[in-house]
Amino acid sequence: MSPAQAQSRHVAPAPRAQQGTVPAEDGRELTRTRLTLNGHPLPAARYRPLPAARKAPGRTPPVGTVRKWVGLNDITGDLYRKEYTLRSVGRHIEVWVANDIAFPANDCRKNATEITDAQVADLTHEFDTNIYPKETAAFSVPPDRSGTTGTMEDGDFTGDGDKTVTLVDNVRDDNYFDFPAKPTYIAGFFSAQLNELFDRNVMTIDAYDWAHRLGRRPANDATDDLCTSRPSRPRMYEGTFAHEWQHLLEYYVDPAESDWLNEGLSDYAQTLVGYVDVHRSVYHRGYDTHIACYLGFGNVKTTYNANPRECGGPQNSLNLWDEGDADDVLADYGISYALMVYLRDRFGPALLSTLHRDAKHQGMPALVAAMPPGVRLPEVLHDFQIMTLVDKEVGDPGGTITGVPRKRVTSPSLRSTVNLANKTCYETPGAAPNGADFVRLPRGALHTVTFKGADTLTPAPLAWKLEGGRLFDGDTPGTDAAAVHPAEVPAADPVLRFTSTYAFEDGFDYGYVAVSDDGGKTYRIVPGDRTTKGPLGPGITGKATDAELTYDLTAYAGRKVLLSFRSVTDAAVNTGGWHLGAATVGGTALDTGTLTGWRSPTEIHPVAVHGWRVSLVGLGHKRAAVVPVRDVAALRGFPKVVAIVSYDDPTGEVTQYAPYTLTVDGVVQPGGSAAASGVAAHAGGSTP
Repeated sequence: MSPAQAQSRHVAPAPRAQQGTVPAEDGRELTRTRLTLNGHPLPAARYRPLPAARKAPGRTPPVGTVRKWVGLNDITGDLYRKEYTLRSVGRHIEVWVANDIAFPANDCRKNATEITDAQVADLTHEFDTNIYPKETAAFSVPPDRSGTTGTMEDGDFTGDGDKTVTLVDNVRDDNYFDFPAKPTYIAGFFSAQLNELFDRNVMTIDAYDWAHRLGRRPANDATDDLCTSRPSRPRMYEGTFAHEWQHLLEYYVDPAESDWLNEGLSDYAQTLVGYVDVHRSVYHRGYDTHIACYLGFGNVKTTYNANPRECGGPQNSLNLWDEGDADDVLADYGISYALMVYLRDRFGPALLSTLHRDAKHQGMPALVAAMPPGVRLPEVLHDFQIMTLVDKEVGDPGGTITGVPRKRVTSPSLRSTVNLANKTCYETPGAAPNGADFVRLPRGALHTVTFKGADTLTPAPLAWKLEGGRLFDGDTPGTDAAAVHPAEVPAADPVLRFTSTYAFEDGFDYGYVAVSDDGGKTYRIVPGDRTTKGPLGPGITGKATDAELTYDLTAYAGRKVLLSFRSVTDAAVNTGGWHLGAATVGGTALDTGTLTGWRSPTEIHPVAVHGWRVSLVGLGHKRAAVVPVRDVAALRGFPKVVAIVSYDDPTGEVTQYAPYTLTVDGVVQPGGSAAASGVAAHAGGSTP
């Protein structure tokens, strides 16, 4: 729908009393990565620093100044102009409050968006004296941006370059238009596109209910009516600011950082500045929802988790982000957050500073590079997985553990344990890449445990299909799909020629041609006459109809190769996809009118499983023991025995779960997959 339609959409009047309880955490992040302005797409954000001599100074205007910044309609992803008044200026912050922050007239939340001068002053003070000094010391300092070179027309946005512009607005998300049916809302966000639009460092914080969500001891006015309930949420908006401001800093240092590591550092920022105590569980006021979901306690009803929900669990991959149901992403945040805190406790805060500042490596390679000399990352991740299970029992005073040093599998900040009754410990078939299954073994005496893990991942089927008699990539958002065909490159005419109709989002989605001369183990992307620089190499982007494309394959002349047509798209916009017409290599045709002969890359060369680790953990009150599977008898006397099945992926790029079979006394246990075959383990140590 258009922005006008969304803004004028009828909202049914709410009944006088909306029975229920506000969710324990009703704020959420902005998930869009690209925005439009008045319906026109904004360019991809890219910071290009100017030489100091060319930087024009700016000066922040006086309090009371009115300027037209932008508000967000998240229904459409569109930014629209609106007036804000400058309410406070600090040493490093300007706070601008939108003049219109009201809900629609028939919304039942009355008087819920009042912003007082005292509240604005408190946020200014908290940023200047806590968030700014701690995050700049631990992470980085953003560049000065004075608003003199922005791309926004019609307006003055200049100001002191070292001040962060904070826009306080009632974000027009589904909660704005459809409450109480949509109970969660965007509590704040950072968008790099706004930084480039205004040439300022810009943050947005929502205007809802500051009276109960700002400060150390806000009022607690909870009721049974969703319309009037205002439970106390201490430091919620300050925590949101701390989280999103790490994203702002990371944008300048390493804009290509992987989602899971970037989000883990942002969650950690809330602990760094003292707003979130991750030591608390769902049985305590102020617990962290992300970590509770990762540990499998999101669905446990308590006084402080009055509205439990399924939100993922311990069987979670660091490689994958937001791959499950909508609420499962909370566990994705949780595993990353818990890992950051664990690394801080074990190696010190300097390691997290290194992760933030490392622009050369992203994701798992960044962790590898940050490890102290002689420390192997797979071993650290295995220790983290054991810590996730045993920390609560053995980390407290008097706790003991055998089989692994106690200091490696405890985290003073966390007090972690796993809800073993939650099937999210293992229910997805296979083990998660750079994750683990936590399988509680049957009660009673255990005699034999065997494990068999797959040597290779299950090949992915060909994702390309036929449409209109031509090979078609499917035009699927957020995909990386290749169609591969064997070919012989002649010495006399080593050229690939094909007709193609394609509609890729220009500059964001690409089509690549790649060649393998080693049976599909590796592929090299090759340039063509229409290719441009893409994230993975030379590729086609934008739109063309029945275009004639040529690729010089002289480097492979006289050899048999595999040709790959690879479509890589993001999750934002799809505009038509990629169709392949008639194709030839030299004078030999490739049949693009049938699927016969075309395969996915892993159907040709399956991905090898890098490594398995299986540990058995006996767990009791203030005690634990870790043994290999062959020593299961040593765990007799423990009330609980848990198998931790870990799948190691040093690349951080694998997105498939690996099949395995875990058998106890002749009975196959949950988790794993019947398709498992390959590595057999009886020792619980690393397997090849």
